[in-house]
Amino acid sequence: MTLTPRLDLRTAQSLTMTPRLRQAIGLLQMPAAELEAAVAEELEKNPFLERESDDSPTESEPLEDSDFIGREEMPSLLDGGEEAPLDTNDEPTEDSFYEQAADGEPQAFDFMDSWSGAGAKGAADDDFSAIDLCEARADSLEKHLTDKIFAAFDDGEDRETALQVLEKMDESGYVATPLTERQEALLPRLQSLAPTGVFARDLAECLALQLKELDRFDPAMETMLNHLDLVALREYKKLSKLCGVDESDVADMVAEIRRLNPKPAADFAPTPAMAVVPDVLLRRDKAGNFIVELNQAALPRVLINRVYAAEITAVAGCDKQAKKFLNEHLSNAAFLIKALNQRAETILKVAAEIVERQRDFFIKGAAGLKPMVLKDIAEAVELHESTVSRATQQKYIATPVGTFELKYFFSQSVGGEGDYSGQAVKSRIKALIDNEKPDAVLSDEALVVLLKSEGVDIARRTVAKYRESMGLPTSARRKRDKRLILGRK
Repeated sequence: MTLTPRLDLRTAQSLTMTPRLRQAIGLLQMPAAELEAAVAEELEKNPFLERESDDSPTESEPLEDSDFIGREEMPSLLDGGEEAPLDTNDEPTEDSFYEQAADGEPQAFDFMDSWSGAGAKGAADDDFSAIDLCEARADSLEKHLTDKIFAAFDDGEDRETALQVLEKMDESGYVATPLTERQEALLPRLQSLAPTGVFARDLAECLALQLKELDRFDPAMETMLNHLDLVALREYKKLSKLCGVDESDVADMVAEIRRLNPKPAADFAPTPAMAVVPDVLLRRDKAGNFIVELNQAALPRVLINRVYAAEITAVAGCDKQAKKFLNEHLSNAAFLIKALNQRAETILKVAAEIVERQRDFFIKGAAGLKPMVLKDIAEAVELHESTVSRATQQKYIATPVGTFELKYFFSQSVGGEGDYSGQAVKSRIKALIDNEKPDAVLSDEALVVLLKSEGVDIARRTVAKYRESMGLPTSARRKRDKRLILGRK
């Protein structure tokens, strides 16, 4: 057999990661806050986009024909001149939208590339006031202590040395790095500054400074602070012998330590917690049926201003550069609107299926959570698993029992006769531990026996892992704690 070179022609389909496909995927996986900032960024860059509510007429205003010009959500491009190529999926269906996004023109669509993720200034907010800019803000720890140092140290060299120590302080208020001899000499004066406990070199010294201020620092307490590892392990018998006090006194000393502040600098300029904006709302009607709705407040609604586009077209005339600018920005605006609509529909469809499958959770709580994986939802709504993953990542649903990330409802099945999810088993383990009697504390082995009697086939290591993930101590620690509580009573 002779081997000879030859050329073959084959056809194959492949998905190309075009700028538009990248944008569609990016919009789907964005949380609500990032989406709002990204759309605001695009509103600044694209002159043909506007918010739906910017100039929309109210019900009390007379409606004229001109009010409707240029306000179609999916307009065709202007007549005359070159038509901008729109994407071909006029009736996209879920996954096909993200796939067909690759069929558009591979033009430079810089919406996703140029957006940095930082907040952008969008349309004017009627509720915004200049007074908001004047809101009082808490001093930072550095500013607070700098003012204290300037007030406490008159000598210039001492003040400079104290500021050098301040530079070595971490965000909790500790100075863990080595100090020079001069810095060590100034340390007691620095430790006398408020808040008490700052400039400590470790946790024990931080707690000791606070106890001294309360006049509660005695030899027994000093010994306990030198054995904080035993406090963490709740080895109260050993601490009783070391400190020379009985176990009830040890319990009182531990309670006093717990009232102290291990991070004295934590109250200064705290990082503001990001508000969770639910993408989906769940409510029950009078008949008890669950109603799943999109949160309209979390949906950026934008339109194409065709009036302005017509004016630009008239001015552009035969200028090729102007026509190119017009066509590209109109095409990008139309695709952005379609991508936002498709994102909302996908999230709503996935959320509705999750609610349908997890009805017991919204009635019974965590114990009613059923095992469910991405594949289950993907098959039910005819989407790819990756699409479902993007539609549930950092997307939240507000329900009568709380606000949850959609990812929360996914968990693997735990073996057994029943249909139990990992979250449901965790809930049951916590309930068993919360209801245990002081003289019958349940070990992990005992929990396994009880769970198996209820049809949950689970290993002891799994029980231990679930217990630790919920922050529940071992049976030995729980037994010591309950014994101390009974002894103090």
